[in-house]
Amino acid sequence: MFLPGSDIAATFALSVGVRWHDEGVTELAYMTLSDWGQHGTAMVPQSARIREWLGAAPFLFATASKKQYDGHASLDRTIVEHIAPTASDRTVVEIQSLHDLIRDDSLLSHAITVLRPSEESDCDLLAELVVSGRLQKVFVVVHHDSYPIRVWLDAMGATNLHTGTSVAPIAPVLREAAESIKDEDYNGLSSGRGKDAIVQLVRAFEPHGYPVDSELWTRAYFAVGGSFGHAAVIAKLVTEMQRGVRHRVKPRYREEIYDILLARSEADDAA
Repeated sequence: MFLPGSDIAATFALSVGVRWHDEGVTELAYMTLSDWGQHGTAMVPQSARIREWLGAAPFLFATASKKQYDGHASLDRTIVEHIAPTASDRTVVEIQSLHDLIRDDSLLSHAITVLRPSEESDCDLLAELVVSGRLQKVFVVVHHDSYPIRVWLDAMGATNLHTGTSVAPIAPVLREAAESIKDEDYNGLSSGRGKDAIVQLVRAFEPHGYPVDSELWTRAYFAVGGSFGHAAVIAKLVTEMQRGVRHRVKPRYREEIYDILLARSEADDAA
């Protein structure tokens, strides 16, 4: 899974023996591909900014497919060679090879750059490693601003390295609603109780300043630990609602559900 003889491979292997402390939080940052390249005019300065954030070489990269990375005209390889121009300073592994880290409570203390994750399995694995505290510092190259991984990164408070900003945290009352939706994960969210919960909560929150916006609700769901597969269902349903689709659902909540969740969120804050 690692390039033979690589110093960073040894660093990686050693670091998984380091124990994670409860107070640790993964440091996250990202940049979209368009912001990185800017039509071929910004790759050098943007790569320097990324290097500065990552810290000293050697550099560890994770790609979806090593076969594609090694192929002709690989975009991931182009990104890697700009960030780490010296071949001896870089090692490339597959994202799924990081799965070895979740066997115990160990920590990868070396910064890692994840290249354009898009498959649900890759994104869910990255989320699991971050939430469980197995990765200390992660930079993600996002293929396109519309990709779910960017919404997840914003939900996690990641810094957009291009702008130097992060998205404001989800409001506590909206987190309560997202928790209610997540409670239905085991039933599925595309129909039945899961669909009922999504549609009714989105409708109930709209008069209180929370728009029928697929990204807002998906980000809230990610913020409470939701998976990428279920997030896609939420995005689809809320997008349909934005377009005027009137979903038929069975009543799940009282009319004053917003006030109930608001009181619950305020009680949680006071505890």
